[in-house]
Amino acid sequence: MREVSIDEPLRKVYALFEEGKIHPMAIEWGKRRMKVARVNSRWVDRSLRPPRHGFSLTMDTGEIFQVSYEEGNPVWRLEYVLTD
Repeated sequence: MREVSIDEPLRKVYALFEEGKIHPMAIEWGKRRMKVARVNSRWVDRSLRPPRHGFSLTMDTGEIFQVSYEEGNPVWRLEYVLTD
């Protein structure tokens, strides 16, 4: 696997906010729209203000994306992509 650093805002993220948890469902990056096949891991970095939520996501394309969401900021960021 090869890690490609992206560090840019995502056009759209479809997520469910339920009972204090965030569940990413799909993302739009450029002209690509991909569904989340699996949430591999999730974490909250509380050392930052405001706290930042991170997610490792396996997309329906087979790629693994790491995305983040900062509380109170409506912008999600794609940090990096793992590809074959």
